[in-house]
Amino acid sequence: MKFYLDFDDRSSHTSVIRKHYVFLLETLDVKFSGLLGQLYSEQVISSVERDDVSSESPSFRANEKLLSVLSHKSSSQFQLFLDALNSCGQQHVGNIIGDLPVPGLKQNHSS
Repeated sequence: MKFYLDFDDRSSHTSVIRKHYVFLLETLDVKFSGLLGQLYSEQVISSVERDDVSSESPSFRANEKLLSVLSHKSSSQFQLFLDALNSCGQQHVGNIIGDLPVPGLKQNHSS
């Protein structure tokens, strides 16, 4: 079964996900970094979404599923995702995708 990414083009952060789609597929560590737990505890994803993402294999399919879920979230929830990347040891991912100006998102200015 082929999985098609379903983006919500009305979301301001969807352009960030699209622009960095291949990078995110290849780089995100959603299964072993604690990222899903962090997103669940911050109420960014539901328990069903968490379980759906964690059940995907291989890793890029889990990443693909998470990106699809995130594309349907609010800008503030996407900001929580960026914050979770930093707290789960994936600052390098957050630094790259968080540097794009997106309306409604606070800008990360790392020094």
